[in-house]
Amino acid sequence: MGSSKLIAALFLALALAVATTSQATRAEPPSLALALAPSPSPSSPPEPATTSCMSWFMGMTPCMDFFTDADVAAPSSTCCKGLESLVDGAAVCLCHAMNGDIDNFMPANTDFSRVSDLPATCGVALPVETLSECYTEPVPPLLPPSPAA
Repeated sequence: MGSSKLIAALFLALALAVATTSQATRAEPPSLALALAPSPSPSSPPEPATTSCMSWFMGMTPCMDFFTDADVAAPSSTCCKGLESLVDGAAVCLCHAMNGDIDNFMPANTDFSRVSDLPATCGVALPVETLSECYTEPVPPLLPPSPAA
């Protein structure tokens, strides 16, 4: 679990560095494969409230083969669509990947370098602004609240 937190921290640092670099050098397109989402415009509607994040992560179950089997060369299109859906619908849930909460639900043989490479591999832009707020803003719980007895 410690190595996944390191990978997540390095991934966030790389994403922030790329965002800063790409803003400073607008004359030529960035050469890195990591895609970054632009800041939402002020007229964009706010992201809908998310009560829990597990259902969003369940949409990424088609990625498990890619995460756990080195013989799987690339993620499936269904996996990439699941990531795109998560980013578009509940980007704040990615904070659970950044802080390591989701690690408890991953198989023991998960290759976390493949997990961190998934956005670039799928061509899905990560919302750098949202990820930079993972430790300062409220994040919906990973699991839904237990029903009252």
